Amino acid sequence: MPIHMDIMRIDRLVVFVARGHVTAEEIAESIRALVEANVPGFAKIVDVAGSASDLTREQVERIAALLRGGPDGSPRGPVAFVVNPQRTGFAEAFAEVTQGERPVELFSSLHAARRWLKEAAVGVPSAPGSLHQGVRIRD
Repeated sequence: MPIHMDIMRIDRLVVFVARGHVTAEEIAESIRALVEANVPGFAKIVDVAGSASDLTREQVERIAALLRGGPDGSPRGPVAFVVNPQRTGFAEAFAEVTQGERPVELFSSLHAARRWLKEAAVGVPSAPGSLHQGVRIRD
């Protein structure tokens, strides 16, 4: 499967790594596994730099709806996408669809993504260039 998920409960972190061409079904299956793991408040790193997909905006909206879950109001953790700055795709669409719902940022490196998640965990506000001001890839 081109999507691999690791859950690090002690760190309250979920890491997804996607490689190659990823289908909507593969993404939906990973989301179902995430929902079953019951870790909505965990931080997430989603590395899509080595992958591509052909999802429509409607499909991305359905994926976002799966992640919203029920009306219980459970807080959801921040999401740091690691992207290839030369391409746009799922990460940018997801960030736009979920804007304002939770902290979501795009990064060109795993190190920057991890650093931002550590800052988010201690309540440091998002720096200028956050998705609340439009999609921008941070270094």
